[in-house]
Amino acid sequence: MGIYAKNGKYFIDYRFQGRRIRECVGPNRRMAEQALAIKQAEIAQGRFQIKAKYNYLFREFATTYLDFARTEKRSWERDKSILTNLLPFFGHRNLDDITSFLIENYKQRRVALVKPATVNREIALLKHMFNMAIRWGKTDTNPMKDVRLFREENIQERVLSQDEITRILDACSDYYRPVVLTALHTGMRKNEIHTLKWSQVDLEQRVITVLFSKNGRIRKIPINATLLAVLRQMKVRASTEYVFIYPNSKGPVPDSRTAWLNALKKSGIPHCRFHDLRHTFATHLAAGGVDLVTVKELMGHQNILMTTRYAHAAPENKRNAVALLENRMARIGGHQMDTKPKLLEYNTPSNESQSVEIKEHTKKRRGGRVAEGGGLLNRYTVLKPYLGFESPPLRQQQTGPECSSGPVPLRGRS
Repeated sequence: MGIYAKNGKYFIDYRFQGRRIRECVGPNRRMAEQALAIKQAEIAQGRFQIKAKYNYLFREFATTYLDFARTEKRSWERDKSILTNLLPFFGHRNLDDITSFLIENYKQRRVALVKPATVNREIALLKHMFNMAIRWGKTDTNPMKDVRLFREENIQERVLSQDEITRILDACSDYYRPVVLTALHTGMRKNEIHTLKWSQVDLEQRVITVLFSKNGRIRKIPINATLLAVLRQMKVRASTEYVFIYPNSKGPVPDSRTAWLNALKKSGIPHCRFHDLRHTFATHLAAGGVDLVTVKELMGHQNILMTTRYAHAAPENKRNAVALLENRMARIGGHQMDTKPKLLEYNTPSNESQSVEIKEHTKKRRGGRVAEGGGLLNRYTVLKPYLGFESPPLRQQQTGPECSSGPVPLRGRS
């Protein structure tokens, strides 16, 4: 048993039950010595176990994972799209051969081509796949535990103003306008709108039932008068089970990214996503005084913290709040308050001659007992003829021999 170096890396060499085992530790000899000492201790204590070798390619496991995702995840198509980027790099490797260093290498290559947020989504899927591989007995470690995600820049959510809402609706095509209107008046997600069926719309009770939400929970959304009028007109002309269909088609409306971008270009509204309509719905509800619990139920959030992310205070509401504070402060002096102590601001000298007289009076008293005593009593004694009121009750000066001998010692100390 021992330690040796090869190509700048240190290896440990030991035997267990007659079997020779060699492992690469890294470029640090001290770490190699520690690793060898740990192995020796485990063998001596009977706790050492040979790690099983799993010969399972990442490409093969990706196929197994997708079969699982198709039945268990609504976003399995997104996982399939992400795997098209992961497979060229990891596909030919065994699961046990994928290390944290290899994943960091992948991160650095990808971030040079796409945004950090995109790389984070890919790494998150890789972590989930390794967790499933451990659960299914395909490997026993997850190399992602030592990998950190990129820091993402905060994305500023877009909230459409009333003027922008009018412009975007006017710019939409005839078949696409009801889609945007539904998003603005219900806060439904794009996929929930595109797959909405008439069986989920109750025009008598004025409610929409969302069956296939993101979190798998059923939620009911009331229909207001504006949306009700539009849906009734569409119901009369309905020819399929889907509420929103593409012209001359019986299937649901497609992704409609082109229709959305055309509407943005025609309206002159920059940097707005379809999902921002959902954010606009929540923000306008909160700005209108609707409590966050009700907004949470309408949005279909499981946690109210997610609702607070969508419902921000409008800038005008912030200004009104600060103005309210200003009015309250004005009652007690507000911005005119002076934090410096002011002892004499009652009948101060009103002309220069009185100021000079005070200075002369003070000069004559210097060297006397008043100047030595100093403090507040001294100032009132000097200025008393000019104040117009008696000095406030102060602590009575002590007289007698004990006063002339010096300051009175503090109590409690000897």
